Amino acid sequence: MKIVIENQILPPVYIWSKFRASSEILIEQFDNYNKRTYRNRFIILSQNGPLSISIPLKKGKNRNTPFTNVQISYDKNWISNIKNTLNTCYNSSPFFEFYIEELLDIFHKKHQFLFQLNNDLRDFVTGILEIDTPVNFTEDYIKKYNSEYLDLRDIYSPVIDLKNESSHYTQKYAQVFEYKTGFFPNASIIDLIFNTGNQAALLI
Repeated sequence: MKIVIENQILPPVYIWSKFRASSEILIEQFDNYNKRTYRNRFIILSQNGPLSISIPLKKGKNRNTPFTNVQISYDKNWISNIKNTLNTCYNSSPFFEFYIEELLDIFHKKHQFLFQLNNDLRDFVTGILEIDTPVNFTEDYIKKYNSEYLDLRDIYSPVIDLKNESSHYTQKYAQVFEYKTGFFPNASIIDLIFNTGNQAALLI
């Protein structure tokens, strides 16, 4: 089964499980920007529970803006904020120190477009998970795909996942604050990587 999906930033573990099981990943590049999606948001886990991290975008973003044209705003030092937040949430995780610098190096490239940042982060994670599923980009916008494709565009929502109301299956693994908040299945793939290292490939 081939998958077509929007260009997401560090999506949840359960989405990567679908990537691993597919024969091709087709990234949509002719859609419009949509607020409150995994295009510019990802979920990490803090001592107080799940926390949504969003990449700030330049003014003028709206549902009619082609996603490939959406630009990242650097008016505020959000990269430093993300670094501090990740350090607070994951510095006690077993594999944090092995991956954090490479992850931050990607943010420090200061990509102009969100589409480019998402691509680099996906390549980073794909390498760690040793996923060899071909990744391609759409050549045109197709409203409805045939049965050869599983259309996952805008199916999943960080707003819903934050409330833990979704029923996606994720194999349980040790999380830093599980003893306090319980296991949370909808965290970003980086939660799995920081906690399990190269074993993450076996858990998806």
